Amino acid sequence: MRSRVCCLSALASACVPLCTVHAATVASNAGHREFAERGTVPISRYVLGGGNSRGVTAHSSTQRNGDSPRASSSSADGYRALAEVLRAAAAKVSPSVVTIETVGGTQPGGGGATTGPAAPGGFILADGPTTGLVYSSDGLILTSTFNFLRNPTVITVVLADGRRLVGELLARDEVCKLAMLKVNVRDLPVPTWRMEGEPPVVGESAIALGRGFGGPRCSMNVGIVSGLNRMSGLAIQTDAHLSPANFGGPLIDLEGRVLGICVPMGLADAPIAGVEWYDSGIGFAIPRRKVRESADDLAIGHNLRRGLIGVQLDSRSRGAVRVISVADPSPALRAGMLAGDEIIAVAGQGIRDYAELRRVIRARRAGEWIDVRIRRNHQEMTLRVILAVPEDIGPMQPVPETQPGVPESAPP
Repeated sequence: MRSRVCCLSALASACVPLCTVHAATVASNAGHREFAERGTVPISRYVLGGGNSRGVTAHSSTQRNGDSPRASSSSADGYRALAEVLRAAAAKVSPSVVTIETVGGTQPGGGGATTGPAAPGGFILADGPTTGLVYSSDGLILTSTFNFLRNPTVITVVLADGRRLVGELLARDEVCKLAMLKVNVRDLPVPTWRMEGEPPVVGESAIALGRGFGGPRCSMNVGIVSGLNRMSGLAIQTDAHLSPANFGGPLIDLEGRVLGICVPMGLADAPIAGVEWYDSGIGFAIPRRKVRESADDLAIGHNLRRGLIGVQLDSRSRGAVRVISVADPSPALRAGMLAGDEIIAVAGQGIRDYAELRRVIRARRAGEWIDVRIRRNHQEMTLRVILAVPEDIGPMQPVPETQPGVPESAPP
């Protein structure tokens, strides 16, 4: 698998992935006044090579023969400062980043006792370590559900200090792609999360840490925050390259504060969705606000699953979404929804088409209640619907044969 990992250590050398770091921010953190005056620096043009204990040496791939020695020296000093800032940020979080090793299980979609969703394009989950982050000092480890798609029989957690512990998978959040592990240990180092009152800003630098490549130090992928409230409002988007090696690891800022947990997310609802964006510069991390919503449930072993209404919809509808059929039993039927109703709002958000309705519903978990605003015979009313898991939804009620052009559509 192609890898664009930047291991920034005094003893290792690697290429920096495509990204841009605002030098004023870096200099503010490191105290390098000269570096701040250089403006916005595209570090993708530079290779950070092996250096001494003070930092790594920066070499510009675009340096011209006519550049003066003084200019070259100034550039090197600036990029030593950049490397120091990146290493310092990673050093604050690295003690809380763990390696997760799994044994056993079967491929998603394969036969045997363990089955799962079919992997797109024949994708095969490889054996190898992945990443997790300490959530609490008493042994809770937060990671990605991707790391357990094979339903492994043995889970081992390797702490940053080298201790190997048996891990217990407590629960999974299928909506945010998070999982919680438990190890029998106390006094684990807990990282500092960026406070919700200081949200990330599009364009600021971000670093994805992982331990899936082995070695004593975290791997590091450098990028920026490229979007907020992505994937139905669930995630931060980053162009830092993500892969199975750092899924479950932290996305951090230049001050070493955790912005979110790196997870794969795709347009489909299948657990393996997102494989098409591995190492592509389209990555996602679940922010603190969303982590807090599910962490307490996960810690007590409560799995969180995507919630459904239990209706079949006309995907060609515009201005509202027409209900073609209602499942029996289903949350929609219990709330009084009927075939022919038009959904015009969900949870206070106006609904204009089928895609918009899916975006709103896919971020909701089973057991949550939502207000669904419908229009029936030119009259509007609000129905309170408690979402359910697929197993609690029955078959769709028959659709009248006189109803024209019923498209094939999945219940949201």
